[in-house]
Amino acid sequence: MSIRDAMAPLDRIARGALHSDHPPPPPAVLHAHLLRSQAAAAEPALIRSLMNRAISRLSKSHPRAALGLLLLMPRLPVSPDHFTLPFALNAAASLRILPLGASLHAVAIHLGLLPLCLPVANAIVDLYAKCEDFPAAHAALADIPAPDAVSFNSLLCAHARNASVASAESLFTAMPSRTHVSWNAMVVVYVNAGDLVSAHRVFDEMPTRDMTSWTVLIVGYCKRGLVQNARELFDKMPAKNLVAWAAMINGYAQTGRPKAVLALFRQLESAGFEPDAATMVGVISAVAQMGSTDLAGWVGAYVDRKKIERNVKILTALVDMHAKCGNVEQALSAFREIAQPDAYPYTALISGLATHGHAKLALQVFERMQAQAVLPDPITFVGVLTACSHAGLVDKGLEYWEAMVRDYGIERRADHYACVVDMLGRAGRIEEAFEMVQTMPMGPHPGALGALLSACKTYDNVEIAEIVANKLFELEPRNTGNYILLSNIYAGKELWEEAERVRSLMRTKLPFKKPGSTWVEDRQREHA
Repeated sequence: MSIRDAMAPLDRIARGALHSDHPPPPPAVLHAHLLRSQAAAAEPALIRSLMNRAISRLSKSHPRAALGLLLLMPRLPVSPDHFTLPFALNAAASLRILPLGASLHAVAIHLGLLPLCLPVANAIVDLYAKCEDFPAAHAALADIPAPDAVSFNSLLCAHARNASVASAESLFTAMPSRTHVSWNAMVVVYVNAGDLVSAHRVFDEMPTRDMTSWTVLIVGYCKRGLVQNARELFDKMPAKNLVAWAAMINGYAQTGRPKAVLALFRQLESAGFEPDAATMVGVISAVAQMGSTDLAGWVGAYVDRKKIERNVKILTALVDMHAKCGNVEQALSAFREIAQPDAYPYTALISGLATHGHAKLALQVFERMQAQAVLPDPITFVGVLTACSHAGLVDKGLEYWEAMVRDYGIERRADHYACVVDMLGRAGRIEEAFEMVQTMPMGPHPGALGALLSACKTYDNVEIAEIVANKLFELEPRNTGNYILLSNIYAGKELWEEAERVRSLMRTKLPFKKPGSTWVEDRQREHA
């Protein structure tokens, strides 16, 4: 076998690693091939060169394979050098394998590469920073005789991810020179700390801004619900990338502005962008908020037609959308595509089924969730209790009411109380529901009181209805539904004077206004 033939597998890895998503052959296979060829003894310099090329190419796309090749080197036998180690350290850092990284640090010392070989020294700082061993990272930085911006940026970015404002500010001040990475890291640290005023100040002070500078601040505003500030920045961007579009679309979705999502999505397409999975999560969420079956069908077909990656976030969003729109089969189909669903898709499915007349199926899904040892969260139990309420399964609902605290340590919230009050009220157990409202630790809540008032109408309980309604008038003085409901309860018992008194009270507290027009879905306008 010629040297060229013997080295072909490594050469293919070196040339192909950047252009393939498929993992390379296991290092053991390459090792056996090289030993059979006896190429290791014949051309160690050639092997080292190709190993270095392969490790450098694999360090980002397939870091485990890169480290596998590194561990193969002593058996050939060739040793790593100043070129090998930075890429190997980068691979260990991306996988957060601190013990291996520390061993490579020791190898660098043994080879005499520290502290003068700056690429190796910078990679060591980056390793410790990404593994969040900050004392070691700061010590490694201090050991570099003439650190450059890259030396500081690795540690600065790590502090930014952890919102360590004081440490980041200290490093930023000490930097001999700054790059756009340094400035962007300071915006990130303030965004992550929730200090958007300082984040915007740094943004304004930047000598130059790149796409990341704009996008980081837009994302920060959106996460805080300040979509108007985000939109002002978005509109000022000299050029927009898909990350910025996705951030703005998701910002609108997360703040309950579905029409703004669809309008911006049309602009995205008009600008010639192809949406990705991150963008479509926001669009799907918007359609879920609108509860439109037609729009749900459109967006589901759009995801298929555009071949959007059906990752866990997309599938979970599809489950939530179809469930909220009452498309049970589509919701179940999307759910089945998720290999290992966590609490989010389970909760979305349970909640959607519970509110669209499929209570028993919702409870079956919850039982499967328990069987798969997936821990429910507070929102899961809102769906479960809603299902029990709609199915009339009061005793089972009360069992879950106890289990959520006893078995899962979930603190009961106002919406949980509202579900149980609704469940008891639907079953005609008005006194029990009233007692629960009175003992709520967070005090009377409009959701629970409203459910009880509706039950009082169903079962003609005027006495409790009066008490509940008067409390609602205090909590929600401008909610016309409460006045109308009590008036109708009086009318049902032919208490006409009381009914008129309540309506007169409503007219006093709420000035008359002309009936507004309702928004009617126009498929020609809403469909992209």
